[in-house]
Amino acid sequence: MRGIPARRRSAGASLVEAMVGVVVALVSLLAVQRVFVASETTRHHAQSDGDAQQAALFALARLSYDVANAGAGLAPAAARLASCPVTADMTAITRPVTVLVTDGGAPDIPDSVVVRYAVGNRAAVPAALVAAAPSGGAFLVDSPLAFAAGDQVIALDGTGVCARTVVNAVRVSAPGMAELAHDIIAAALPAGAQVVNLGPATRVVATRYDVSAGILRTTDLNAGDAPNPLASNVVNLKVQYGVDTDGDGALDAWLPAADAGAAGNWSPAAVLAAPAATLARIRALRVGIVVRGEQFDRAATRPFDWVLFDCAATDKRTCPGRLAGSIPGTARGGWHYRVYETAIPLRNQLWHAHG
Repeated sequence: MRGIPARRRSAGASLVEAMVGVVVALVSLLAVQRVFVASETTRHHAQSDGDAQQAALFALARLSYDVANAGAGLAPAAARLASCPVTADMTAITRPVTVLVTDGGAPDIPDSVVVRYAVGNRAAVPAALVAAAPSGGAFLVDSPLAFAAGDQVIALDGTGVCARTVVNAVRVSAPGMAELAHDIIAAALPAGAQVVNLGPATRVVATRYDVSAGILRTTDLNAGDAPNPLASNVVNLKVQYGVDTDGDGALDAWLPAADAGAAGNWSPAAVLAAPAATLARIRALRVGIVVRGEQFDRAATRPFDWVLFDCAATDKRTCPGRLAGSIPGTARGGWHYRVYETAIPLRNQLWHAHG
């Protein structure tokens, strides 16, 4: 008989080889996990920065739209409206103040700005009274197609008598003339006085932009509404006037809304009381915004030094209106910040510089 063949040796891995394989797999898994975490962190930060950029650009676009329209319906009558009484109430003002900046008081404290414009599309210039209008009486004007019921108007005689009211009815009384029935006002106006149409009363714009608790808000001052959140994570908002200081028709200085200085007084009180010629020198607004990302970064421990309205000069002290500040970092991490700015021309001021 043949002998029983010897049992062949097993071809499987030994315990040592299996353990080595497990260790290699764990190391590879750890490396992959770290790469994944790093890539996810980068993605989150990029997305956070993108969200901050989108919020800032949206806020600037919205503000730019309103500022670019500032003075619509008011600028053509600016010289006449400048005779109206001075008031700090932007819901009742009849003077041709189209933008009003209130400085926060320090570079790191947000400013606020109020923008005013009318939306009338029936009349480009004021209409004249054909006959005197007694107190409480209707207006007889020489523009039969320039007004409609519901329009808000300002009636003025150029000597300081100004009254804002709403048209209730329009009746064509004679060829080329219309009689405007309106809410009663306690003012008598002579023939030749002017009636400025601001358009539908519900659409006349007086909007304030400000920052509270990191939120950029808009407030409809005419409607008396509560502030409306526009963009979150807004750290700072700074606004400056672009001024033609020498009256040559060209913008030559960027100035904060501050009390009297070398370039004049541009505080809110001074602007509210300024004559039409001074208001016409405001040619643009410059807006800077500092925003914060959504994603907390544990590695962001250093302070963030921001600069607005910089220039290329070596001596930064010569940069007109330059602002700078620092947001402290912490040992536990912090946030990512972005800075954006834009300049917005006041188109209606430019087109109707002298009212």
